[in-house]
Amino acid sequence: MNKIINSVLSLLILPALAVGQQKYLSPTHITPCGDKGYVVLSTLPAIAKLNMDSETLLATFPMKFTPGNIAVSADGSVLYVTEYAGNGKLHTVSSQDGRILSSVTVGSYPMGVCVDKSGERAWVANRFSNDLSVIDLKKHRETARVPMVREPKSVILSPDGRTVVVANYLPNQPANEVLVTAEVSFVDTYNNAVLAHVPLPNGAQQLEDLCFSKKGDLVFVTHLLSRFQFPTTHLERGWMNSNALSILNTYTKEVEATVLLDDQYRGAANPCGLTLSEDGENLLIAISGTHELIVLDLPSMMRKIRGSESTVLALSNDLLFLGTIKKRLPLSGKGARYVAEKDGKVFVSDYFSGQLSVVDLADPRVVRSIKLGNEPEMDDIRKGELNFADANLCFQNWQSCISCHPEARTDGFNWDQMNDGMGNPKNSKSLLYSHFTPPSMITGIRKDAETAVRAGYRYISFNQLPEEEAVKVDKYLRSLEALPSPYLINGKLSKKAEQGKKLFEKAGCASCHSGKYHTNGNKYNVGTGIEEYDGFAFDTPTLNEVWRTAPYLYDGRAKTMREVLTIFNKDDKHGKTSNLNEKELQALEEYILSL
Repeated sequence: MNKIINSVLSLLILPALAVGQQKYLSPTHITPCGDKGYVVLSTLPAIAKLNMDSETLLATFPMKFTPGNIAVSADGSVLYVTEYAGNGKLHTVSSQDGRILSSVTVGSYPMGVCVDKSGERAWVANRFSNDLSVIDLKKHRETARVPMVREPKSVILSPDGRTVVVANYLPNQPANEVLVTAEVSFVDTYNNAVLAHVPLPNGAQQLEDLCFSKKGDLVFVTHLLSRFQFPTTHLERGWMNSNALSILNTYTKEVEATVLLDDQYRGAANPCGLTLSEDGENLLIAISGTHELIVLDLPSMMRKIRGSESTVLALSNDLLFLGTIKKRLPLSGKGARYVAEKDGKVFVSDYFSGQLSVVDLADPRVVRSIKLGNEPEMDDIRKGELNFADANLCFQNWQSCISCHPEARTDGFNWDQMNDGMGNPKNSKSLLYSHFTPPSMITGIRKDAETAVRAGYRYISFNQLPEEEAVKVDKYLRSLEALPSPYLINGKLSKKAEQGKKLFEKAGCASCHSGKYHTNGNKYNVGTGIEEYDGFAFDTPTLNEVWRTAPYLYDGRAKTMREVLTIFNKDDKHGKTSNLNEKELQALEEYILSL
């Protein structure tokens, strides 16, 4: 009876979504359970249910919110779906008909979720409140909130249930420090105590996904390895961005090795989801930028790592190390995101194609696909988004635009680009509203964002993008909207932020940071320049969404907005703040971070 109901639902729901549909499916996370699989359709928004044995779509459950990630109960009866919003929630959803059974308020913009085998507890990574929610599923309430580092995005539970591991997406240091890298956090599930925040090798960023080894003695994490210490003069052999897998020992809480997924003369740009094959023999890694699946022989890799005398640093620079241990398999769609495996079949979500690619490990030469609904034909904005994420538009496929601008925002590094000479690195800027707030770049050296886009492909991707394709990237970037700040309360300023708004005017901040985008487009010497930039007039940046774009100032030396207002506001040139007391500084900071 349930199968009949689901089949009818599929027939009713899918045509209804297709008529006049302007949204894309955008499949991301895949969670298997028995012969069923559940896929997040992130922009529809919906959850797709499929039979992984027959490779057929069974039903599509529309959601009234943007789903961040999904977990399934041990018996497969319910789904646990995070709501990606400022006032985030964890929803318990029926796997039979998609009804929401209960909801628990968690942190801001929750993403990853994992559940214990008993179905009693869940852990949710709250990306923009920078913490981990611990949920009592029986009592439907949050029991603890554990601080994380920066943008906790993925979370997994160890096989013995004793440890939760969290991938913090971006670095959390000032950008002008020697070590700038993202961290992996280990949390004790018995007392909710942080056991360790483990830094990855210098330059690690965009920590996308995690998985355990079969014994639980190792944790694997995909990420980029940015060579931000070097001028961006060439790409060959990964001298700007390379693409990596780090292996952490769960007992010592140390990085055992970091290996490169790239080949010597061809990058594997933007590694994303990964999983361990059911037999524990292979790591399966979705390579988003080049639309591929990497199959990595795990026992051979670990034998080679443990038999090597190379240091972690040396291995992280060795493009030949994995050699024949890995296989790179092209997929049938675009934008590989996440991966699951069942009975030797690997399922990869193709974000830009609205489908899953299916690869048989026994014979990977033929790649099938599963249609997840009626995917609209790409308009120019969607094609521009694909161009922004497509490493095939880069020389030797080392990187895409999202390598330095994840989600078109910032990676937290200083980069020494060639637009204003060498030896003067600048902090990476968010591209949100860049087309509406000329000039571009921190020094305003590009007259507008259109010029900067074309220069980026020429000097960063080392490629000449056809003008009609560059125009599509412009359209994509113009379409971006700011996420509501996690500092807002029900979409409005808090009382403290309202007080800060008045101080924003009083301190003179509003004279430069004015209008819809909180910038007047002019350049000013605000006393932040040092050495060769002493007395330099910098472009006035937008403050919209500034809450997610730390570190601050042209060289990223200010880790927090408070440091911008105090430590690095010499002689009150950057707003009159020296006369503010602690409560007033808190109010001003909260207002700015609410924009």
